[in-house]
Amino acid sequence: MAESTRSGRSRVRRSTRVSRQLAEARRRNLEQLARQRAQEQRVEEALAEFFQAADRQAVAEEDCRRRIEPHERAIARARRQRDRLVAEQEEAQARAALAIHEADRTVEQVAELLELSVKDARRLIAAGREAAATGTATQREDGMPPDSAVDDRRAEDRGDNAPDAGRPAVSSGAAPGAPEAQDWPAGPADGRTIPTAT
Repeated sequence: MAESTRSGRSRVRRSTRVSRQLAEARRRNLEQLARQRAQEQRVEEALAEFFQAADRQAVAEEDCRRRIEPHERAIARARRQRDRLVAEQEEAQARAALAIHEADRTVEQVAELLELSVKDARRLIAAGREAAATGTATQREDGMPPDSAVDDRRAEDRGDNAPDAGRPAVSSGAAPGAPEAQDWPAGPADGRTIPTAT
């Protein structure tokens, strides 16, 4: 009878110990699950922040593009206008160099007057001849180069685009009503010879 009592107590103590171990294990498991849930929550929050940031970047890029686009168009227009005006003034310089050359100045003298190299002076004179031949340069009513397509059309209506428009007249010394003198014969230096005084 005493032996059965001892075995019963032993079973009770063993059952209580197992219960405590099981309870402790369950507690640890719950703690692990809680940590995992917290980590998963942080992952979810990080994912949301990542893609929200990507969306904010796209919005910022679009807003920047929308704000900049009108200015870029204005800059492009300003550059086109600058390029056109520079080209007009370069042509005006070329015509001026040609006018000096046709006033019986050698290429070397033109270069000295304009503070250019002989090569650049020759290039300008050639460009002036080309411009005079094509008649691309026109003058506005106020004497300034044209600065718009409207001025170009207005100049065309006035007939200012004739090939010889804008070229300075070189006096031949002939009397009024007399036939124009022939061009000077070509010389080896600059295409003209200067008549010598007698």
